[in-house]
Amino acid sequence: MDIHVEMNLSYETDVWAYGMVTLENIIRFPVQLRKFKNKDTGEETSFLSYPRRERCGKWENILVPEKKLREEIEKAVGEKIKEEMRKDLYLPEIEILSISPIVPRYPPNAKAYICGVASVQLLGLTINGITIKKGQRGYFINMPQYKSSDGYHDVIYAIGKAMQKKISECVLQEYQKIMGVANFGTEGGLTK
Repeated sequence: MDIHVEMNLSYETDVWAYGMVTLENIIRFPVQLRKFKNKDTGEETSFLSYPRRERCGKWENILVPEKKLREEIEKAVGEKIKEEMRKDLYLPEIEILSISPIVPRYPPNAKAYICGVASVQLLGLTINGITIKKGQRGYFINMPQYKSSDGYHDVIYAIGKAMQKKISECVLQEYQKIMGVANFGTEGGLTK
């Protein structure tokens, strides 16, 4: 059977990874790799969770694969999770090409304001238009975006939290050097 898996690593407390499984390019459904701690032994393990729903105060399984298919899905999901974890181990170098501070404007009712624009290079790509913003919890970045009727959308983005964090830290550290802003806060962004 043709099984296609897309998985994302998660940093939630009880979910290690989540994603979508497509069978034979015909049917698609979500799955989660969830943590489980045995109350008797204290041993932590994991299991693959399939779609469920609550009806009349009780949880019911919506999708129940046969044993052989479940084993194939679990194997495919496990391989995809290993692939995602390897991405976080071998992150490319990031070269800061430019940081351009700008005089911030304070739009009414804005939760954050732009205070700089950056350009970086990685994997042979030059990425222009990374915005440096300051919000209530400190500084953060947005990758280049476009606006549509349903909001803002990234044009280019890093796949995986580790790469997202590395780009953010590199840009914000350089901004810190240029502007003399105080050190990093607990959220990974700069704080004053």
